[in-house]
Amino acid sequence: MSFETPLLLLLLPAAVVAAALLALMRRGPALLFAEPTPLRIAAQPTWRLRLRALPTLLRWLAVALLIVAVARPREGLAVTTLPEEGIDVVVTVDVSSSMTTVIGPNATRISAARSVVGEFVTTLRGDRVALVVFQARALTLSPLTLDRVAILRRVSALQPGLLEDGTAIGLGVAEALSLLRDSPAPSRVVVLLTDGDNNAGDIDPLTASRLAQALGIRLYTIGFVGGRGSSPLDELTLSQMASSTGGRYFDASTQEELAAAYAEIGDLERSRVGERRFTSFRELAPPLIAAALALLALELGLRSTWLRRYP
Repeated sequence: MSFETPLLLLLLPAAVVAAALLALMRRGPALLFAEPTPLRIAAQPTWRLRLRALPTLLRWLAVALLIVAVARPREGLAVTTLPEEGIDVVVTVDVSSSMTTVIGPNATRISAARSVVGEFVTTLRGDRVALVVFQARALTLSPLTLDRVAILRRVSALQPGLLEDGTAIGLGVAEALSLLRDSPAPSRVVVLLTDGDNNAGDIDPLTASRLAQALGIRLYTIGFVGGRGSSPLDELTLSQMASSTGGRYFDASTQEELAAAYAEIGDLERSRVGERRFTSFRELAPPLIAAALALLALELGLRSTWLRRYP
C-alpha cells in the first residue's frame, strides 16, 4: 500500500495532541441522567457513566480515519511499461547490383535485407520511419511517416535497378539527413546498410558523417558481406562514421547476424529515450471515509440518546 500525499499523515500526531489538550481543559465530568435519581447514579457508577468518554473517542477516531483518507491510500494492482515515443528513424539501404549475391538457399543479400528491415520497422511502434535507397544516386522512397503499411510495402519492393548502379554511401546518408534535419524528435537516427565501398557520388561518407554530427543525428552503420563472392567494404570508414556521431558499427555476414544488428540498434535507441510506467491502483479512501461517517453518526446517536450529557 502507498499514499498519494503521505505528508498529510503528519496531521495524525497533531490530532492526538489536540485531543489530549481538550481532555486536560475539560473542567469535570457532567452528570448523566439515566434514571430518576441522578445523585444516586453519580454516587454509584454504571456502564453509562463508565462509557461517558466513548462519543469523544468515536469522534477522534473518525478524524483519524478522515486524515488517512485525505492522504489517498492506494493499493497497486499492476504496472504497465511502455516504450517512450519520440524516435525518428531513416532506414537507408544499399540496393546496388552486388546486393543480389547469394548468401544461402533461395536467399540473397537484398532478400535478407527486405526481411530484416521489414521486421525492424514493425518494432518501431509509435515512431516515425522513412526509407532511403541508394546506388550511384540516392532516392527517398518514403518520408517520415507512422504508416507502417506504406513503409512495409516499399521495403518489400526493394531491389537493384532503381537507379544507376554504384555505391554512393555519402549521398545515401546526406539524403537521410535531409529528412531528419527539421525533425523535433528527441532521438534522430540513420541506420545505413551497405555491402560495398563508396565509389560514386560527390559527397564522401566522412563528410556526411560530420554533417550528421553537426546536426546531432546518430549514425548506425551495418556492413553486410556474406555469401559467395566478395565485395570491397571499408569497415574502418563505416566504423568512424558511426562512432563520430555516437552510434555503432555492426558487421554481419548472415541474415541472422543482420537481424541481431537491427534488434540491438532498436534496443539502444529505446534505452536512450527511456520508457513510461503506468501503475493501476485501487483507491482505499472511500471505505475509510464511509467508516468515519458511520463513527460520527454513532457518536451523534449516543450523545442524543443513551449517553446524553448535561452540564
